[in-house]
Amino acid sequence: MDLSAEQARNIALVSQGMASSISDKPDSHAFKRTLDSLGVVQIDAVNAVARSHLLVLRSRLGGSHQHLEKLLQQQTYKNHVLAEYWGHEASFLPTSEWPLYKWRMKRAADGEIWKGIRNFAKEKPDYIKQILNELTKRGPSKASDFEKGGRKGSWWGWSDSKLALEWLFWIGEVTVANRINFTRYYDLPENIFPKEICTSAPEESTAHKTLILNAARCLGVATAEDIVDYHRLPKKLAKLRLKELEEDHELSKVSVEGWTENAYILTKLDDTEHTTRTSLLSPFDPIVWFRPRAKRLFNFEYKLEIYRPKNKRLFGYYVMPFLYDNMLRARLDIKANRSLNTLELLGSFSEPKLMNKLAVQALWRELEILANACELTSISVSDNGDLAPALRKLAKSK
Repeated sequence: MDLSAEQARNIALVSQGMASSISDKPDSHAFKRTLDSLGVVQIDAVNAVARSHLLVLRSRLGGSHQHLEKLLQQQTYKNHVLAEYWGHEASFLPTSEWPLYKWRMKRAADGEIWKGIRNFAKEKPDYIKQILNELTKRGPSKASDFEKGGRKGSWWGWSDSKLALEWLFWIGEVTVANRINFTRYYDLPENIFPKEICTSAPEESTAHKTLILNAARCLGVATAEDIVDYHRLPKKLAKLRLKELEEDHELSKVSVEGWTENAYILTKLDDTEHTTRTSLLSPFDPIVWFRPRAKRLFNFEYKLEIYRPKNKRLFGYYVMPFLYDNMLRARLDIKANRSLNTLELLGSFSEPKLMNKLAVQALWRELEILANACELTSISVSDNGDLAPALRKLAKSK
């Protein structure tokens, strides 16, 4: 089977939930549909516009970020449809799939984890046991509830209690029961999840195969590298499992126009073309989070510049790609200035030959939608970037 580049983009975007209907107040059914299409939603603390997970959900569901936050809180910490764990980085993921990561929990317990936490766990096993025992007695608690004298560890400036709880979270001994003002409250999994979730423990190879098939479904069409990255699987083992799934006819290889590597699709893939959405995407949206895939699908070179010194940034601090008519056609440096009640467009840059009058008008409408989602009443446009004159003209006409 051969796919054109355009067909591959459409399959990828439809699979990511970018063709579903939106609403001013999406409900739990729409939320579940979006969760099914994404598999995992990365959690990120940067709040330049809104938390990344809210931007990702808005792109598929519509609605205000405030409404989406309430829906997410309800589905994660009250109904427990979602759980937190390391799926693709720190992530929300279906609670039903939490057991599929027990191999990662075991590997973390065996030392396959960030050096700072690993060293802490080796140095202070008794302290970690003490924290676990205390949490068992107390129920849902934040790290600061266990602190004495504000003693800080050396890793990220975290306290010893935070390090202990994060270690326990990594190895599956605790989970996140709630978040208040983005602060985690921890508890035992057996106090949160159904018994069958806590006791289920698929073999590592079985879990890898399931996660690979999930990634292939969510991505639509993807190289081995794309699929392995989606759940951050061990590369060598995952590629063996990919081969086995191909031999079992659950995955099929395809050629995509312009791609140097073969791609995989689900053997029973529905490749019907659909109209996909116009949207400004979070830098941590799964459409673009794996930069080689963004280049492969859209010819879009994308680098996160948050951690670059300001004078070395090419496009800005929080740069959101603009998706229109199945292509990434521009990038916008955006900030929600809540003190001024304004969505600030600090830079606006088109991709070569991809923006026309209709695309610019669609971009302005999307900026208005984003401002409404942030509950901001105005948009300001700086003169930075080649799209600035056209956008400033539209701003003045409003």
